[in-house]
Amino acid sequence: MSKKMLIMATSAMLLSAAPLAAQNTVREACMPDIRQYCSAELATFSRDKVRACLIKNIKKTSPACQQAAKARRDAERAKKMGS
Repeated sequence: MSKKMLIMATSAMLLSAAPLAAQNTVREACMPDIRQYCSAELATFSRDKVRACLIKNIKKTSPACQQAAKARRDAERAKKMGS
């Protein structure tokens, strides 16, 4: 699989109902960490598996990834509370 195809697939997997800005922030901030800690899950093209792996390894990730993940989680919670 080409690097470009892998990046495109990963980008598609990380999309969810959270605001687009939060999605982009998490993707940009966490992609190096996802590649490092979740490469096997990334290869499955399963967004759920990648997300679970990222959550499992969040304490190992960069401060930028942790901050972006927290902001996205907070946005998702706020959206659920508003529903």
